[in-house]
Amino acid sequence: MAHRYPPDTKLSLAHLSELDTPPVPRLRAAGAAGFDSVGLRVAPASPGGIVYALETAAERAEIRAVIADNGCSVLYIEMINLGPDYDAGFTRRTLELGAAIGATRLGVSGESADFGLVAAQFAETCAMAAPLGIEVDIEFMPYRKVATLMDAAEVVRRTGAANAHIMVDALHMHRSGSTAAQLATIPPSAIGTYQICDAPAAPLAFDQLVIEARTRRLLAGQGGIALREQIAALPPGTPLGVEVPLAGARPDLNAAQRLALLVSSTRQFLQNEAVP
Repeated sequence: MAHRYPPDTKLSLAHLSELDTPPVPRLRAAGAAGFDSVGLRVAPASPGGIVYALETAAERAEIRAVIADNGCSVLYIEMINLGPDYDAGFTRRTLELGAAIGATRLGVSGESADFGLVAAQFAETCAMAAPLGIEVDIEFMPYRKVATLMDAAEVVRRTGAANAHIMVDALHMHRSGSTAAQLATIPPSAIGTYQICDAPAAPLAFDQLVIEARTRRLLAGQGGIALREQIAALPPGTPLGVEVPLAGARPDLNAAQRLALLVSSTRQFLQNEAVP
């Protein structure tokens, strides 16, 4: 039987969905909306990007207190860029921060066309992460050097680490030309997490890909991505994140209302897809 997510699947809020909301109010709002966990951007995804470094012990203690209070945990931290600017010391400190707030996954990206270099740095990151109980997921993006599902699969294969995986993003699958048939060929152990969203099926100019990914994602079921086929190809139990930044499209809603909409719309989509 093809894999499906049950309607009561635990949902994680990707940080991009509400990037301007700092970690503490984000955790509180996410828990109130019905999310089970969140992702936190504690390292910049791109130069000058929004980041919440959580450098002080007091900040980390406050995160732990909020988690204990509302039960909404930190699933992953992001984003370490593998490539010419990789900094092993910074990566170690980021992992230690993640462990201090209970994160169990780290998101990374590939910024070099030299997959041997990317894999070596990925392996080094995984070696630092393993004693902390942290899995490491590489996210392929069509506008980065590790651009496709099969690129990411090759990097994971070369890495050879048990805690090295792929973050499968629905939009990046679609825009990179990666297919559900390819996804079904990936060893289940190599798949880390799945991020759901939607987008128009029509091709998009390359220079619009970043803009779409960061500001124009649609709610699941509102576009033309082959979500059912992607989900069917995933290993059972793959953690599910929701990555749909709504602030630009729905200025009439506040953050709490946007998060509630993300939960309700995703659960409605899963409910519809649960029927064969």
